[in-house]
Order: sequence, then structure tokens, then C-alpha cells
Amino acid sequence: MRAKTYGPINQNAFIVTDIDAGIDHWTSVMGVGPFFKFPKIEFVKGDYRGKSSLPEFDAAIAYSGELMIELIRPRGPSIFKEFQDEGRKGVHHFGAFADDMAAAEGELTAGGALRLQGGTLPDGSCVAYFEMGGPEPSILEIACLQPAALGLFAAIKAAAAGWDGSNKLLTF
Repeated sequence: MRAKTYGPINQNAFIVTDIDAGIDHWTSVMGVGPFFKFPKIEFVKGDYRGKSSLPEFDAAIAYSGELMIELIRPRGPSIFKEFQDEGRKGVHHFGAFADDMAAAEGELTAGGALRLQGGTLPDGSCVAYFEMGGPEPSILEIACLQPAALGLFAAIKAAAAGWDGSNKLLTF
């Protein structure tokens, strides 16, 4: 296996029309939780299909073992809204962490991937989404997170490891 600048894939992200209904489904039916619902996510820089644009969406995450489940409700122009406007819902993209966005993006685009969207958060964490092409096209999110953001994800993952199903939602 070749060395990669990102990975392993650690996330499945779903587009939903209602975050709370999505959390209810995942906790009650799928047995995954507890979820952490993000307050309004504010980007300081962003792009969408090659033009400057700040992503707008609501999100919640939980873990099932090593796999992060992310629920996204689009609020503005984005690849998430495109998906929803096409009448689609469900799995939208997969995700992986990286330490160096430029290196990961260089590797992906050299292999034929196309950057669709990205953004930088106030703490310097950044995300980018790439169309991977091929016979079964998929979108891969690369996330380069600062230590505090990584700590939040670790706390959510730890809460899931001991989750007894009694609390659907975490707050910090």
C-alpha cells in the first residue's frame, strides 16, 4: 500500500432536512450516540466551486466505534445544498484527517480529484471536499484540525464508548 498524506477514512456524512430528527433516528434506531450539535459554524474564509463563498450549514456528530457519523443540514450555497436540491438525502461524503492540507490536496488533485468546496475556521482548522471521480464517484472531505478541535472530537468519541443510550445530545 502506498503512503498517503491523509487517512484513514473515519467519517460518513449524511445530508438531512432536520438535524434533530436525524439525531432521533441515529440514537433510537441505529443505536449511535450521543450526538454533539455544533453551535453556528462560522468560517473566516471559504470557497465553493472555485469562487469565494463561506459555507453555511448546521452539523452534529457522534461516533460508532472509530467511525464518525456527521449529520449536515444545508443553509446556503454549497455542495450539500446541491445534493439536497437534487432531491437526494443520505450519504453525501466520506472524511479523513490530515496534518497538511496543501500536501493532501496536492496528492488528491495529482490523482485526478477536483476540489469542490472548502473553508477555514477562526482557530485555523480547515476542511476541503474533493470529487474523487471513477466508476463510482464519491466525495472525500479532508479535515486539518487544530489541537482544540481534535480534543473536542476525542471527547465526543470517548462519550460514545461509554454511552448507555440515555442521553441523545452532548453539550460542552
